[in-house]
Amino acid sequence: MTAQHVQTKQEGLSATKKKVGVVGLAVLPIVLAAYSSNGFSIQGIASVLSSGVFPIGFTLLSWGIAAKIGLNLRK
Repeated sequence: MTAQHVQTKQEGLSATKKKVGVVGLAVLPIVLAAYSSNGFSIQGIASVLSSGVFPIGFTLLSWGIAAKIGLNLRK
C-alpha cells in the first residue's frame, strides 16, 4: 500500500465518523425528549421539545452544529 492509499482510507474513515456524528447530533434531542416523556413515549416528543427555553435551545444548538458539520462534509 502506498502512502496515498493510506491517506485516502483515513480520509474516508474520518468522513464516516463525521456522518455518524451528524446523525447523532440530529437524533439526540429527539431521543432525550422521548425518554423524558414517560419512558419513550412518541406522543410527548413535540411538547417536551417546545416546553421551555432549555429544550428549545438545546435542540436548535444540536441541529445547528449538525447542519454545520454536514455542510462541511459536502465541500
